[in-house]
Amino acid sequence: MSWLKAALRYGVVAAALMAVPQFAKAQDAYPSRPIKLLVGFAAGGATDTTFRKLGELASKHLGQPIIVENRPGAGATLAPSTMAKTEPPDGYTIAAATAGLLRYPYMQKVDWDPITDFTWITGLGGYTFVLAVNADSPFKTTADLVAYAKTNPDKLTVATAGAGTTMHLLAEALAGMADVKITHIGYKGSSEAVTAILGGHTMATVDAIGTILPYVESGKMRVLLSFDPQPAASLPGVPTAKSLGYDLVYPAPYGLVGPKGMPPAVVDKLYQAFKAAADSDEYKKLLVTLGQTEWQKPPAEYQKWAGEFYLSERSLVERARLLRQP
Repeated sequence: MSWLKAALRYGVVAAALMAVPQFAKAQDAYPSRPIKLLVGFAAGGATDTTFRKLGELASKHLGQPIIVENRPGAGATLAPSTMAKTEPPDGYTIAAATAGLLRYPYMQKVDWDPITDFTWITGLGGYTFVLAVNADSPFKTTADLVAYAKTNPDKLTVATAGAGTTMHLLAEALAGMADVKITHIGYKGSSEAVTAILGGHTMATVDAIGTILPYVESGKMRVLLSFDPQPAASLPGVPTAKSLGYDLVYPAPYGLVGPKGMPPAVVDKLYQAFKAAADSDEYKKLLVTLGQTEWQKPPAEYQKWAGEFYLSERSLVERARLLRQP
């Protein structure tokens, strides 16, 4: 029977050796069909606009369309976390990664790891976040808003794009530093939050400057402060939180992730395509329009940054008084 065992062993080895070129060929052929890009925010907001443009530009370098699917929820982590648990690491389903991905596990118990359950493909840009009110609001400054909140606990309503988002965390952290209590109202996306402000249903909002700026320019909204290290060029005269005495500086980068275990060759193709998209004049013009910043990282650097950022996020969650109990 030794000859039979040898034959079987040879057959297994031969099959494995034959599979290697096929596997390599599959990677070389990537992508051979459309790619799905999951975005954890509702359509119409700054994040949705950003990734639709990036997908459109990157698809030209990949030779296949990139189809955006909006899946808001769970602090913008529903899209990437569902992908990590259900999709194969073949590069045909990828997801937008925002700061919430590296924060949400401190706020809620989750069944995924924010670092090891993902392939970190590339860093792409960064947001500027602002605190804004309706142009008709009696709050002319942040001091006015804080004074109201001090004398009216829990009556200051702050709208954001959803519970657990960066906007929510910044609102709560600012309230904590000002020693006031607010009532947070989380919507399904930025467009709903803005509608609430414009309609007078809520009193303030924290959002990306790209969402707010068009309403500022049309005279419908007023920005009270930004969370950038330096005053935003697009908002002359608007102070930073830090300049007002609040030690809260938060430029939030965003990027692209896939399920863990993606082949390096596939990761590199995605990285090169999205890097070309981010380097394009068309995308840089969009960054100016949305008030966003350039922030690019290749895969290894992006993963290293993610690990460091994840550790640092605990302090922000604590300051926002949203740290979950063990």
